[in-house]
Amino acid sequence: MGVSRSSSCCALMAAACGVALLSTGSALPLSAQDGVIAGRVTTMVPGSSEPLVVTTNVGVCGQTVPDESILVDATGGLANAVVTVGGLAAEPETLPILVSNDGCRFQPRVQVSHPGGEIELTSADDVLHTSHAYAEDGRSLFNVAIPIPGLTITRQLTARGLVRLVCDTHTWMRGFVMASLDRAVVSAETGSFRIEGVPPGTYELRVWHEKLQSTTHTISVTAGGVMEVLIEMKLPGKVKS
Repeated sequence: MGVSRSSSCCALMAAACGVALLSTGSALPLSAQDGVIAGRVTTMVPGSSEPLVVTTNVGVCGQTVPDESILVDATGGLANAVVTVGGLAAEPETLPILVSNDGCRFQPRVQVSHPGGEIELTSADDVLHTSHAYAEDGRSLFNVAIPIPGLTITRQLTARGLVRLVCDTHTWMRGFVMASLDRAVVSAETGSFRIEGVPPGTYELRVWHEKLQSTTHTISVTAGGVMEVLIEMKLPGKVKS
């Protein structure tokens, strides 16, 4: 059986953009007309190995904390990459996302939400933490002090795009929220991700990571099919145009 012209064009377009199309096939998506985008984000960049030295509140935080800026599994799967499907509207959120100051780290480190969404800030540590949020343009969005464990404070994400969280007391702490109007997910520990309920069409796949070069790819989703993609992320300046 020959390869259709549309399939050939799709494969050539993806190859030019640096994303490998693994396969397409039948699936059981949310609607008979909807498709699925499933894939994996990988990297050949070594994962973070050296711990970060603690300079404040050693009695609570310990002498060191893990450097979680680049988390790579044994097969190269990259965690905490944000995959956004441009042109696919984000699903309505009914619950706020939760960020905990836990072990003198923001947990989870990377999440997705939408502009106007709510974020709950709490702490499990018996020490003063702050959750200071900055927009991409450097504007301070809010700065919340959490002096005792168990206290929860809710704020609204008033910016669009990447929101960066820092603790003014413990300067090594980092957290990130991608506030997107488009559908977005965070890659798992293995680098895998899956987005269901995607209407047939052509989309721009945008991939972000806090340390690696962001990439953009064009993909096509067919009715009732699974578009599987393999995306490799590289250090800034190492991505082919």
